[in-house]
Amino acid sequence: MGKAVDEGFSKSSVKGFYEKRMTEAVFLAHDCLVKPAQWDNYFHRAAASMILSVAYGHPAITSEQDPTIQAVNSFASCVTRAAYPGVYLVYFSPGMRHIPSR
Repeated sequence: MGKAVDEGFSKSSVKGFYEKRMTEAVFLAHDCLVKPAQWDNYFHRAAASMILSVAYGHPAITSEQDPTIQAVNSFASCVTRAAYPGVYLVYFSPGMRHIPSR
């Protein structure tokens, strides 16, 4: 996977993302100027849309209510919550690491 990332995001290939970055920047600036109170949602949309367009060739997503954006943000939220220290019982009882799962 590291090799694929190195090849896909090398200095020469990143130049090809200029149009996609500018499109997302224009959408983001427009949204923030129209309704500045919801800027957090706009940044979530812009980040997810940029990742989807660069990695998978998905067209730019302009709505925060798009099901794809909601799925990406939901997944990111679950991963973030799972990474909090102390979430699982094994953190409180280190000996549990040696108990077989089956």
